[in-house]
Amino acid sequence: MKTQTIISLLAGIALLAGCGEKETTEAPSVAVPNVFVTEPINGTPVPIPEARTKFSAGDKVLLSGLVMGVPHPFVEGRGVFVLGDEATITPCDAMGDDDHCKLPWDACCDPAEIRAAGTAAIQVLGDDGKPLRTGLKGINGLNELSRVTIAGTVAPNSTPEAFVVNASAIYVGVR
Repeated sequence: MKTQTIISLLAGIALLAGCGEKETTEAPSVAVPNVFVTEPINGTPVPIPEARTKFSAGDKVLLSGLVMGVPHPFVEGRGVFVLGDEATITPCDAMGDDDHCKLPWDACCDPAEIRAAGTAAIQVLGDDGKPLRTGLKGINGLNELSRVTIAGTVAPNSTPEAFVVNASAIYVGVR
């Protein structure tokens, strides 16, 4: 799957609304480059909606948020996931209504255009410069609604409509 296809897929998923069934945690079967760090990343993260318009390809960026914003925030079989800005979108469980939504990370209570503006695609690249050919779900506790800080570089094919960051460091914190 080409990077552009992944970006298009994530952009399309971000526009979908609705709730579904709960997912299970799965650990990848292929080794992942050492981008996961055990200490918090220093610096002040930029809100995702601001980063979308302020940064362009090749710029260094620091983002923070929750793995959320779409029903399936991990791209199966690829080192790509969706990061949602907590100040922009809200998981359903934070709204005190756990019963109506089986996928609280999809933020289905927020309008699609708000979810799209408040999300970024995060990719971990392999030695070939392409997204890893393994999923990231389950690594270092990275799951739906994990609080994550990302240090990285805005991808060459990123746009304000499909904001993509190549991660150089991922810190998974406690929600």
